[in-house]
Amino acid sequence: MNQGHFKGKKFFLLILIIPLIGGIIFTGYRSSARKQEADQAKALSLLNAGLEAATTEDWESFRSQSDLRIRDVDTGITELTTKTEKREEKTDAPNGKKISNLEEQIKFMKARLENFGKSQRNWESFKRGFNNEMDVIEEALKKLTADIENNNETVIVRTGE
Repeated sequence: MNQGHFKGKKFFLLILIIPLIGGIIFTGYRSSARKQEADQAKALSLLNAGLEAATTEDWESFRSQSDLRIRDVDTGITELTTKTEKREEKTDAPNGKKISNLEEQIKFMKARLENFGKSQRNWESFKRGFNNEMDVIEEALKKLTADIENNNETVIVRTGE
């Protein structure tokens, strides 16, 4: 009779111990998963903070370089305006329109740069687009400068004849 009583106690203990062990394992797993989530969130916030700092540095560098490019174009436009004002020919009317167009484009680029500084959204897209547009403006300025200088030489040759 002792053996039957002992088997019943084993069975009873086994029924109590299995859920207890399962609960301990499950609780340990959940706390481990929470810890991993917390670690991942912390790593992500550190990574984002690093990216924001890099973006700020990139923005400041980009801003100063862009300001220099805009100033160079402004100087070129001023020089072209001075050259065309000295000559009062009908051939300068189309060039005057081109100069006015360049002035408007550079005003737009200044405003665009200023507005981006306030919001700073879509950084890579903005930087690529802004640089492309500045390249086009600078190329147009070079071409217009060459055209005006070539016209100036033609005028001098005609006058000298």
